[in-house]
Amino acid sequence: MDARLLRSLKRWLNQHEKMVPEPERQKLAEVLPKSRVLMTMVSMRRELAAIWGRSAATRDQLVKQLQDWCQRAEASGIRPLAEFSERLRRYA
Repeated sequence: MDARLLRSLKRWLNQHEKMVPEPERQKLAEVLPKSRVLMTMVSMRRELAAIWGRSAATRDQLVKQLQDWCQRAEASGIRPLAEFSERLRRYA
């Protein structure tokens, strides 16, 4: 993957986690348990952010973890996750 893409993706994932105001976080906490799709998407997003946050991982480890994440995203049956995974794979 292009290093610039990886850096911008990591920055985007970290930035958006921190940008959610507290009232919205509370609403999200109320709504998430009611929607398997939303719960899966938020969980997958957090997992992807965690993958990029592992600065001690080697490039090969990161690629393997990203491939595993993409496979699970595509198998989730959630179209936006599958489409995002396909876009990520194009950069690999």
